[in-house]
Formats: sequence, C-alpha cells, structure tokens
Amino acid sequence: MKRAKRDMTHRAYKLGYNQGVKGHNKETCPFFETDKRGQWMGGWRIGHAEYVAGYRSVSET
Repeated sequence: MKRAKRDMTHRAYKLGYNQGVKGHNKETCPFFETDKRGQWMGGWRIGHAEYVAGYRSVSET
C-alpha cells in the first residue's frame, strides 16, 4: 500500500517545535519559503516557551 505524502507545513511546524524544545536558536530555520518558514517559527516559539518554562523531553532526563 502506498503512503500519502506528508504535509510539509505540518512537518515544518514539528521540526521547529523540536528545535525550540531543545533550546536551539531560531536562526537555525532550514526553510526559506514564507509559509513553511512561518510554520517552523510558530512551532519554534511554542517549543522555546516550553524550554524556558522548564519542560524537558524524556531523552534529556
């Protein structure tokens, strides 16, 4: 069975969130297209806010 293509904007959001939670800088955004970059930044903002608030993933404990 064939798999459906992933939605790149959703993938960009998840990648940004993961980078934010790990404490990475927002300048590490790999996207240049406006819509994908915006989604990445949105995910990064939320992930970074959780990082600052003290959230740590299971792998970091």
